[in-house]
Amino acid sequence: MEVSLSREEGTAQILGAATWTIFIFLTQAASGDGDMLLVFAICSGVLLGAWYLARPMPRFWRLGFLTAVALLLAGMTLPPEVIREWAALVSSWWPWSGEADLVTRQTSAWAHLILFALVSAWLSWWRADLGAWMLLVLLVTLSFGTEGLQLLVDGRYASLGDVGINMLGAGIGFLLFWLTPGRANA
Repeated sequence: MEVSLSREEGTAQILGAATWTIFIFLTQAASGDGDMLLVFAICSGVLLGAWYLARPMPRFWRLGFLTAVALLLAGMTLPPEVIREWAALVSSWWPWSGEADLVTRQTSAWAHLILFALVSAWLSWWRADLGAWMLLVLLVTLSFGTEGLQLLVDGRYASLGDVGINMLGAGIGFLLFWLTPGRANA
């Protein structure tokens, strides 16, 4: 079975999914779920912090970094029904993906590992001026913080195993780029 979408259909689906995501956050916050409002506020603060950290990066890399952080935060803090909607959207684009469940414990672990490795690699490459210890503190805080935020989201849970996977991804990204000769701010 081959699935193909026009550019307009793909853009419409992405905008629809993004609108649905924001709608879920705001309706849960408006319905008296103060926890989701707190999660939304903390995620907004983390994105502002990421924007601040990304200032020295060239525009293209800054946008990529902010996108990676936004995906990381969304993946770690969105309610399960929103994640299933996004998985359905992705499966509509990939041939044969409709035959498999895209949201499993294994895919979640890979998502944690890859997203933390990306964010860590970006920071290690472009913000070496912060020093190794500061970068490690930021990455460990992000790892524990995103897991802690899951405690506030209905249907989500936090685990030390996930913290370990987050930190493994962060460590991989950090080591790959911190030890690379000629990194951006060496």
